[in-house]
Amino acid sequence: MKLGILADIHSNLEALRCALDALKDVSGFICPGDIVGYGPNPNECVEIIRNLDCRTVTGNHEYACIRRTDPSYFTGDAKEAIEWTSKVLTTDNRKFLEGLPEYIENEGFEMVHGSLRNPLEEYVMNVQVGAATIELMKKKICFVGHLHIPLAIVKKSDGKYDGWQLSDGDIVETGKFDKAVINVGGVGQPRDMDARASFGIYDTEKQTVEIKKVEYNISAVQEKMKKANLPEFLIERLNYGR
Repeated sequence: MKLGILADIHSNLEALRCALDALKDVSGFICPGDIVGYGPNPNECVEIIRNLDCRTVTGNHEYACIRRTDPSYFTGDAKEAIEWTSKVLTTDNRKFLEGLPEYIENEGFEMVHGSLRNPLEEYVMNVQVGAATIELMKKKICFVGHLHIPLAIVKKSDGKYDGWQLSDGDIVETGKFDKAVINVGGVGQPRDMDARASFGIYDTEKQTVEIKKVEYNISAVQEKMKKANLPEFLIERLNYGR
């Protein structure tokens, strides 16, 4: 079975639709959090994830938008987008976000937004931090988000750790490692200096994760962000994937 992995969608409807077009052959979907935040279409993106019956964990932006955490610890631009998102969310979509768990354990993998050590806020951004999550893993694979950069951090059969950033078309053969933490990058706000929407395909039989990237209509998203009076920095950064 193949599963599409959609992380850090961040209310970017155009990016999400293009990612889904590229994932027509998968059997199901999983989402390591942050459906909302930053972008102009939170309700539409939440409704798509709801209709996909996508297994989803909550992200730090979800928590802030539903007021389970104080958004004041975010940067000014992010906080402004969270305040706007919280105001426009429908009742049904808010209830959906309120019901999302921080952690999911499946037969073949587990999933959190940040890390197993801190499910909402810790960035798995290097081998040292990744090793801490690996030592808490119950399954061979843990999918994370939050960083918006595709990468793999693994524990090899000799007990040593390794990690590397991933690019479009890269395939991680997770079956070759004792444990693997995988981030497929951000659908709606990539930060690896590649502006294309980034996502992944998990083949449960082959035990592989493939990184996929697709172009989308960035200017259309930016126009909607301008109409919503969202911060200029959030609008411009989409051009650069940072």
